[in-house]
Amino acid sequence: MLYAAEALFHAQGFKATTVRQIAARAGVSIGTVMAAGDKDSLLVEAMDRRIRLMHQERMLPETGFLAMKAGGNAPEMVAALVQPFMALFAADLDLAREYGAVLMRGRQESEVFGSLARQLKGEFEQAYKLFGLGRQAARAAATATHLAYLGVLLAWAAGACSQQTAVAQLKESVGALMGAGAGQP
Repeated sequence: MLYAAEALFHAQGFKATTVRQIAARAGVSIGTVMAAGDKDSLLVEAMDRRIRLMHQERMLPETGFLAMKAGGNAPEMVAALVQPFMALFAADLDLAREYGAVLMRGRQESEVFGSLARQLKGEFEQAYKLFGLGRQAARAAATATHLAYLGVLLAWAAGACSQQTAVAQLKESVGALMGAGAGQP
């Protein structure tokens, strides 16, 4: 049913997709779809699944950390960490916007603000440590970077800036955090 909903969301858009269409595509009753949740919950579940898979695909089994050639600096490494997610959202920006709107309404729980956020912040923290920040400074910088990432992602999705500008702004934030965290334990 989730795959049927996701396919319809991509093919015809979230707003145009009905629960009746999802049920027909999945070969189940409308009641079965509604028992699993409304369209909002199906969208959150589908997008969270895709984001979770993206996290898993980026990981190296031997180290548990993303392999990257980041040009030797923290801003480039952080940009490389978020690039797959930006590409995921760019692939269907309208659906990504609907996902963001559903999350902003606050009626749906999402892994993006739970386990997936912790994983991404952990990756940011590892990046900061690789580039010389101490444990406490790296943890604080990782939290600030995650919030900056969410902010530039929302600004980009709302059309306030291009994807390229959003990434540049994130890199600038990381550079500032590296400067602020230099020499801290």
